[in-house]
Amino acid sequence: MKSLLFIFLFLFMEIMPGTVLTEKDIKVTSYNKKNQGSKAPKKVFIKSFKALFEVYEEASASTSGSKKERADRTTFTSGTSTSLGVQISGVDVDDFQKMINVAYADFVSQLTSQGFEIITADDVAKFEYFSDWTLVQGGASSDAQAQGFVMVTPEGFDYLVKKVSNSGKEKFGFNLTDPTPKMSKALENVYVADVNFVFPFVNLDADASVWTNTSSVKAKIDYRIDPIVDPSENNRSIGGGGPNLLSQVRFVSGLDIGSNPLFHAKVEPKKAVSFEGVFADKKIKEVTQAQSEMFSKTGYSQLVMTSGDQKKVASHFAECDHDAYVSAASGSMKDLIDAGVANLAEMTK
Repeated sequence: MKSLLFIFLFLFMEIMPGTVLTEKDIKVTSYNKKNQGSKAPKKVFIKSFKALFEVYEEASASTSGSKKERADRTTFTSGTSTSLGVQISGVDVDDFQKMINVAYADFVSQLTSQGFEIITADDVAKFEYFSDWTLVQGGASSDAQAQGFVMVTPEGFDYLVKKVSNSGKEKFGFNLTDPTPKMSKALENVYVADVNFVFPFVNLDADASVWTNTSSVKAKIDYRIDPIVDPSENNRSIGGGGPNLLSQVRFVSGLDIGSNPLFHAKVEPKKAVSFEGVFADKKIKEVTQAQSEMFSKTGYSQLVMTSGDQKKVASHFAECDHDAYVSAASGSMKDLIDAGVANLAEMTK
């Protein structure tokens, strides 16, 4: 059954132009307990629809200064501090917004063509489950959700969040368990959709060595769609932890034992899929070498003045091919949407 589903999914995908992700790139989840797919109303509540594009990453490394005494001299070795910040260049928020608008229109069109009714945030706000939730208007970019990323949501798409912090960070719940099955049950078992895409573009590696008296930061340009991103990774010196960021097209219906759904249809990348030929640079590196000074000893007390830590701060712009960047992101979003809707349609026949 699973092999037949894969054939169905990718025959569906291959007729569409601009395919970026192949069958080997996509993981499909198909879980339908107690025939929930036939029992649930043919309605979809889109809980989330967003893309996060990494635009900046920063890391730093440092070593401490030292003093060595010998019989005839004193050696002072400075500390080092190296920082590297890499910012994307060639695309901007307007491009991100256009991509998510197109992806959302395609998603809604495919669902309605399969006979599903889209219910809105206004429709579900009357349910007690959402009595203390906050309505957010789509179409506005945000850099508060994950450090270094810009999040965009479709214009004309309003959605509900549990809370918005003073910094603008959105929260969908406070429990460690997934609230979506409980949400579906509260909404009379409609399908609840989560559609999210994450596009990092760089990996940073910071290193400090007391043996070589150096600190360094290396940047590897790696533009990709990632199934899961931990926003606290990569030694981000400016902080920014929080829940993991996921790339997925997911539909849930019903509530089983615990917090498990009765129906779960999901597609996601099996692993990170990198896009080649988009950025001119592949690697960037900054290194700071400690400085040493020697002073001869005298027969009287001597005050030695030393300079402050040697510090080097670098700022780099990673230039991308605009059309190649947009094509890779748009194509991979469409491929996941195509596969996700096909998976839902097959499971609800």
